[in-house]
Amino acid sequence: MKLYEFEGKTLFQKAGIPVPRGTVVATVEEARKAASTIGYPVVVKAQLLRGRRGKAGLIRFAEDEETLSGETSALLSMEAEGEKIDKILVEEKIPKARELYAGITFDPERLLPLLMISTEGGVDIEDIAHDRPERFFTKTLSPLRMPSLARIVDLVLRTGFRGEELLQVANVILKLVQAYFRFEAITVEVNPLMITETQGVFAADAKFEIDDSGLGRIQEAETFIRLEKLVDPLEMEAKREDIAYVRMPEGNIGLISGGAGLGMATMDMISVHGGSPANFLDLGGNATEEKTAAALRIVLKTPGVEGILMNAFGGINNCERMAKGIVRALDGLRPQQAIVVKMRGHSQEGGWALLESRQIPVVKFGTTEEAVILLMEKMKEKGEGLRGHTG
Repeated sequence: MKLYEFEGKTLFQKAGIPVPRGTVVATVEEARKAASTIGYPVVVKAQLLRGRRGKAGLIRFAEDEETLSGETSALLSMEAEGEKIDKILVEEKIPKARELYAGITFDPERLLPLLMISTEGGVDIEDIAHDRPERFFTKTLSPLRMPSLARIVDLVLRTGFRGEELLQVANVILKLVQAYFRFEAITVEVNPLMITETQGVFAADAKFEIDDSGLGRIQEAETFIRLEKLVDPLEMEAKREDIAYVRMPEGNIGLISGGAGLGMATMDMISVHGGSPANFLDLGGNATEEKTAAALRIVLKTPGVEGILMNAFGGINNCERMAKGIVRALDGLRPQQAIVVKMRGHSQEGGWALLESRQIPVVKFGTTEEAVILLMEKMKEKGEGLRGHTG
């Protein structure tokens, strides 16, 4: 789950990382009250789950109440990439300072978290990381052993910091590492980490993404859960049914798979043959009749779906039980979409017979590619039939 900046800073504070004084508001009047408490000048920051807010003009500054009112009103009337701005962080403006980028993300090559720091941060951090990777200093982290302060000091030394500043920065970065593991993060970034001459070190921004599977274990994140804003309604429905489902934009072929790897391979094959996956859905190892029916209902409701491919192997799961789930869903909905099932394994004969009795095409011993091609043919037939009927 991605967090808003103010939520990430709440976790930073709990980890002992200093952040500027700030208040989240939803109206101009609340912004005025917050700023009068904090003291001018202030920063006015739209709270969104997207990045690059600075480049998009979603972070502004106010030296007085009149400017604050105008900037807050303007931001609250805006949308960014379809997300309405309904929360603003009014925050003290930190005096001009040295800046540092610090972040931790998962390294797919090493299969371990990777700590990254750089003296070149700011709004173009993604471009800098891509174009000048030599400006980034990194350290692989082990979830079994927390790095010592001395190790972090060695890394920060490479950025040119010395003396008291070096120790302050190293202490904050060590706390950032601790927060990453404590809050089961996927990604955590501070851009920028500001080092002032008189006030010390502050996390001026916070990018935090928590592993969804860890939400129930993180008490500090309980109030952050907001499924209605972060998750598509069909994804919410799938979660209630204990089904792994992710909706894809502008797809035309729905997918039900019996395994994540098989699902990904099927999505690739759909793309090879000119289709576009409308979703990813993994039934997992407990594909009951009820769960299979729920999965098909969810895919049928996915916008844009013209055809559905179920690709499952009955190893742990039972083919006949899954077939009963398919029939149950179809009996209740009577959909117009073309449907093809590729199914083999435990109780396959019973499953095949049941599906064939309902005129559902079944690929018994063929490949995923053959199933995709068959689905494409059935979709074409359905389309021609509908055109002929309306003509």
